[in-house]
Amino acid sequence: MKRDANPEKGLEALDQCEYMVLAMTDGEGKPYCIPLNGVRAGEKIYFHCAKAGEKVDCLRTHPQVCLTAVGHQRVIQAIYETEYQCAVVRGTAGEVTDETEMREALWALCRKYSPDCLERVEQVIDDSFARVAIWKICIESVSGRCRDYSGQG
Repeated sequence: MKRDANPEKGLEALDQCEYMVLAMTDGEGKPYCIPLNGVRAGEKIYFHCAKAGEKVDCLRTHPQVCLTAVGHQRVIQAIYETEYQCAVVRGTAGEVTDETEMREALWALCRKYSPDCLERVEQVIDDSFARVAIWKICIESVSGRCRDYSGQG
């Protein structure tokens, strides 16, 4: 078994994950977390959402967030263990208002989640642009964890 804890493993997990879980604080100081589709672009993580709602209220009130992602996970039944790669990110969230950056973020999301349908991306972006909000998390720290059982199970 090999255990590893480093930022590079965390960035790999962010790039490979199917979804991320964003943890925030609401206006009353209570925790709130929600899964979302996100994509890393350099030192930022972008996600889209509705323009209003509990998530947006939390982010506007308390922009400091924590995000987790699992890039790989597999249970090895024979040894009662789990192999995994995950990330914990801390950062500050902010709404993206620049149209160029918004479009770039939407393109990055589409490349990650719909790589086989890129011929329609511009049309999809144009059709949804007025009703979607784009947020980014500026990564302040990332911690990666990895447990590898190569050759076992």
